[in-house]
Amino acid sequence: MSFTIEFQPTGIRLVCEEALTILDAARQAGLMLRTDCGGQGTCGKCRVQIASGDAFPISDSDRLHLSSQELTENYRLACAALAESDLKVFIPAESLLTGQVLQTAGQETLIKPDPAVRQVAISIPAPDLQHPSADFERLRTAAGNDHWMADLQALRALPRALRDHPENTHLILRGQRLQHITPSACRPLAGLAVDVGSTKLACYLIDLESGLLLAARGIPNPQIMYGEDIMARLAFALKGAPESRKLHEIVMAAIQQAAEDMCHQAGISAEQIADACLVGNTAMQHLFLDLPTASLAVSPFVPVTCDPLSVPADQINLKGMSGMQVYAPPVIAGFVGSDHLAFLLSAGFGQDERTRLGIDIGTNTEIALQKGGRVVSVSTASGPAFEGAHIRCGMRAAPGAIEHVRLLPDRTLQLDVIGEAAPTGVCGSGILDALGEMRAAGMFNRRSRLDKSHPLVKVDGDGMAYFQLSNNDSGKRSVTLSQGDIDQVLLAKGAIRAGIEVLMDHLKVTAQEIDEVLIAGAFGSYMLPEQAIRIGMLPPVALEKIRALGNAAGAGARQMLVSMTARRQAEGLARRIEYLELSLYPNFDLFFARGIQA
Repeated sequence: MSFTIEFQPTGIRLVCEEALTILDAARQAGLMLRTDCGGQGTCGKCRVQIASGDAFPISDSDRLHLSSQELTENYRLACAALAESDLKVFIPAESLLTGQVLQTAGQETLIKPDPAVRQVAISIPAPDLQHPSADFERLRTAAGNDHWMADLQALRALPRALRDHPENTHLILRGQRLQHITPSACRPLAGLAVDVGSTKLACYLIDLESGLLLAARGIPNPQIMYGEDIMARLAFALKGAPESRKLHEIVMAAIQQAAEDMCHQAGISAEQIADACLVGNTAMQHLFLDLPTASLAVSPFVPVTCDPLSVPADQINLKGMSGMQVYAPPVIAGFVGSDHLAFLLSAGFGQDERTRLGIDIGTNTEIALQKGGRVVSVSTASGPAFEGAHIRCGMRAAPGAIEHVRLLPDRTLQLDVIGEAAPTGVCGSGILDALGEMRAAGMFNRRSRLDKSHPLVKVDGDGMAYFQLSNNDSGKRSVTLSQGDIDQVLLAKGAIRAGIEVLMDHLKVTAQEIDEVLIAGAFGSYMLPEQAIRIGMLPPVALEKIRALGNAAGAGARQMLVSMTARRQAEGLARRIEYLELSLYPNFDLFFARGIQA
C-alpha cells in the first residue's frame, strides 16, 4: 500500500510504495540534504522535524546528535528514520545544501586566445563528370591541405552542407581534423570550463575566440548526497558498478544542466559549445571521466593514469557541438589533481623564481611551496571542519550562517550573518574568527582546552565547556562552539599548518623569506588572514603578503580552455612539480602535534 511524504518548506510530495529512510525519500524527491558521513549516522547533519505522522522511535544516532528538547520536538536524523506511512517532514535550512554561497569569481588573467578549435569559411566547387571527386577530397583541395581528417558526424553532415551552401560553408577544425560543419559562422564559438570540486561545481561559459566570459554558474556537487569527503564517495563506488556509475552520472548531469542554463543566459545554443576543460582532484577526475576508482580507495592510492587526456564528450555524458572534446589536464600524484595544477598555473608558479606559498583549503588541502626553480606540493587531509562538517552548529555559507565574529572590549559579540537573517549556524570564516577571538581573550589554557573559569566560557549539564555565539531568542537554536567542535577545528588547522611547515623544512625556507602567500577557494576569500595567523593556521608573515585568489582552479581551467599554449605550459609545470608524501616525512607527527596547538 502506497503512502505519501510531504517535504516542507518546499511542498514537494513523494509517493512511496515501500518503506525507506527519510534521507532516501528526500534523494528521490530531488532534495539535497547534508549527509557529511554518507548517511552513516555519524555526522548529525541531516536533522529533520516530523511535523505530522507516526512518531519515530529514537535511535542511538538521534540520542548522540540531538538534544533532549529537539527529540521532544520530534527532530530526527533523516538517515536513521524509516518511513512507512504518510508523513509531513520539515527540513531546516541548515540541513539543506541548496542556497549556499558558491564562489565562481577568481583572479582574472589576460591571456591571448589560442584555442584547440578554430573556424574557417570556405567555398567548394561542385562535382561534375570530369571531376567526380569525393566531397571531402574536394574540401581538402579547396583548403589546400591534403592532411585533414574528419569525424564521422562531420562526414555525415558534409554532403548536405556542400550542396545547400556551396559558397558559404563554415568548418570547425580541431588541429587537422574536421569536427563540425555549419552553413554560417558560429558566433560565439563557445567553450565550457569546470572546476569539479568535491563540494561545488564552478562552471564557466567562454567565447573561445576572444577569451571573454559569457556566463558563470556555481552549483553544489550532487555527489555530496553520498558522502562529504572523498573517501566516503570512493567507499560508495566500491559497492559495485551501479553505485560507481551513479556518482559519474549525477555529476555529469549537473554539469550539463549548468551548461544549458549558462547558454540560455548568454542567448546561445548548447550546440555552440565546441570544446571543454574539466579539472578536479584525482578522485573527482576519475569520477567525471568514469574511470575505475578502486585503486584510489586503498593505500598507496594509485590513479589509473596521471597523463593529460582529451576524450570525446559524448563518452562521458556531456553534450554540445558534434565532435566536442573534453580536455582533462594531468594529475600530480595521490589525490593532488588537475585542480591543484590549474591553481598553480593561474597563480604564476614556475614562471619566475620567487618564494611563494600557495594553499587551496578544502576537505583535502593542497599546498605548494616554490623556491627558486623548485615547486613542491603536498596534500593534507584537513577534513571538512572549515565547511561546517563535524561542528554541531556548523553549516555551509548560506543564509543564516555566521560568517564573521568580533569580540568587543565590553565582551559583547558582533556577528555578521549571511542574508542578515537570524543566526542558524556558523560557517568556516565565522569558525575561524571565533577561535581567533577566543584565543585573544585568553579562553584557552596551555593544552588548548577551554578554561571553565573564564567568564565567557559556559558549562552544560554534562560538564562540557562551550562558547555561545548566539542565543535562541529568535526561536532558532542557539549557536555554540563546544570543546568537541574546537578540537575538530584544531585538527583541521593543525593538518594545514603541518603541511606548510614540512614544505618549509624540506626547502629550508623561513617565514620571513616567503614573498607571497596565495590562498585559493571560497573560504580563503572570506577568512581574515590575521585570524588565521592568530590561531596558528598560517605562519607569521606580513599581512600585505597574503592574497586571496578566489576560485584559482577555475581561472586555470579557463586559461587551458582558451589556450593551447597554456595547456603546454601546465603540462610542463606538472612534470616539474615534486610531490611529497607527508606520512613518510621524518618527524611528521611532531609537525602535526605543534600545528594543533591553539
